[in-house]
Amino acid sequence: MKKKDNQQVNTAPEEAVQDPVEQADVEAQVQADAEGAEQAEATVEQWQAALETAVRQRDEYLDSLRRTQADFQNFKRRNQTARSDGYADGVCEALTAMLPAIDNLERALDAADKAGVSDSLTEGVKMTLSTLMDGLKRFGFEEVPALGETFDPEKHNAVMREAGEEPGKILEVFQKGYRVKDKIIRYAMVKVCAE
Repeated sequence: MKKKDNQQVNTAPEEAVQDPVEQADVEAQVQADAEGAEQAEATVEQWQAALETAVRQRDEYLDSLRRTQADFQNFKRRNQTARSDGYADGVCEALTAMLPAIDNLERALDAADKAGVSDSLTEGVKMTLSTLMDGLKRFGFEEVPALGETFDPEKHNAVMREAGEEPGKILEVFQKGYRVKDKIIRYAMVKVCAE
């Protein structure tokens, strides 16, 4: 029996030796749980910091997007304005280049009227001039009224003055003026009545 008791006695110290190991494992688990709790608290703080960072970045991205959209709208507006201005300038240049041909056709008709010639050639020139002017009217091309009008330096170019009863009245037109819509492409050269 003593042997059994010895065995029990011998096993008891072995269990005692195992208990500190298990106790250390339990303590380690408790410490890990405590650290986990601390990490959970740190995680909440980290989440709050991450949320604040995300909100700040969102606001920066939203502001950047709004500025980019505004810049793009301004670019589209400038581009549209540049295109329409370029088109209008091109039309004005093309019509300005045609003015000498219009002047020559009008001179030919004036010469035919002064000579008293009225033949098919004169009628052909009249029809050509009329067709040309009708076609150009589609682009807003028109003559600037001058003869008998009051002198306007924004429409007329006074090259001569003559004394008369109505100061500022245009007495004679040397060269017709033309405009395209509101833009003068050639000022009328006129003689003005002076005081």
